[in-house]
Amino acid sequence: MPSALVHGFEAPWASSDPALLDTAVIPFRVQGSGSLQLTVRAGAAGVTASYTPASPLDLGDFDELRLWTFSTRTSEGNQRRPFLLELSFTDAGDAPGEEHRWLIPVDRTRVWEQHRFGLADDRRSAVTSVAVRCLTDASFLIRFDELLAVAEEPLTDVEAALIGLLEAMPLPGVTDLAVQPAAAGAATVVVTGLNRRLHEGNTLDVGGARHSVTGVAHNVPGDTTTLTVAPVLGSALGPAATVSVVAPVIVEEEPFASPAAAADLPDPVVLVTLTDQREEPERGWNITQRDSYRPSGALTVCSVRPAARPVLVEYQLLPAASDRGQSTALRAEILRRVGIDTGLRVNGTVLPVRTLLPPPLDVRVRAVPAPVYLHIGTRVETGPRIQLPLAANAAMQSGPLASPFDPAGDEPAPVPAPEDQEGIVLRL
Repeated sequence: MPSALVHGFEAPWASSDPALLDTAVIPFRVQGSGSLQLTVRAGAAGVTASYTPASPLDLGDFDELRLWTFSTRTSEGNQRRPFLLELSFTDAGDAPGEEHRWLIPVDRTRVWEQHRFGLADDRRSAVTSVAVRCLTDASFLIRFDELLAVAEEPLTDVEAALIGLLEAMPLPGVTDLAVQPAAAGAATVVVTGLNRRLHEGNTLDVGGARHSVTGVAHNVPGDTTTLTVAPVLGSALGPAATVSVVAPVIVEEEPFASPAAAADLPDPVVLVTLTDQREEPERGWNITQRDSYRPSGALTVCSVRPAARPVLVEYQLLPAASDRGQSTALRAEILRRVGIDTGLRVNGTVLPVRTLLPPPLDVRVRAVPAPVYLHIGTRVETGPRIQLPLAANAAMQSGPLASPFDPAGDEPAPVPAPEDQEGIVLRL
């Protein structure tokens, strides 16, 4: 599981003092239907907003939290721009005095930013509450969206997101078909209305369950089409039930699993093949990453790690169907869902995507439509987090240079500089 949604901020959090810290859900968002807006008024230091899940959350499989923020004030952890808010959670297994706290930075105002918080060393198997606490008496406004728990596996995550994006593409004439009631355990589904677009090899979605169509009987006088399905129905179909033909997304893996024979493939189908993965240096920069700001006694610490390595992943998407209308519909839907303007959303971040030119006709089969080739940009972490103190002061001293020569001889000799140096202290 690459990620889990801890909270989508589509419901307000409980404020310990609504007069000083007001919470509201607004439609301005990164994802979903809304984001959580906190209106912080003067004197709100120590006031909290919290969320209590219906049952404890097990985040043991994840090593990072990710949170989107939009703020009217910057928060950099220095004297001019101190931290404004603290994110924390409580675990049912916590020992006395055990804490899980992070300081929330804000690099730029009025811009959605995603922040990361490492929690690999925190107890997190039974999270009973999540909260934010004001650290300042200054007034400001901040919005939160999409709090995710993440265990990043770059290639696996990209492929899972791509498959999710390609699932459930509508097909003309075979989507949301009315059917006659049927009992649980029935081996047939009767479509109300004759439909010659239905045939063996179709994959049928019946209330979220997938069934293969193994037989089709068209009843012209009765104006119905009867589908034999496998496996049998797991639940009954009521008077208002509908079914749809779907195009399953099948990932091909070479050379250990050869492509399935055409007779064994669902019809229609979308075949997905990983064709390349490599470093993409023109999209990278060698800047040390810094995140996970935490209070530690009298100090503030943060985590640092090397810059992530940018990589590209290329996929071949081949929509196939015996019905020409369904085939073109699948291709059109792929172009509608995947493109340079939409990207691919993976673990809360939108990755760059673009389509590539197919191989020239002289190196591929003529008269066969080319697959869709996708270029997806992602990144791979190259080192673990290391916790270090966050610098608060930088000291510089200046004074006259010492002479490199001994006045009594010709050989260089060290001569100490005067003791009266000037001092400059830069408070960060």
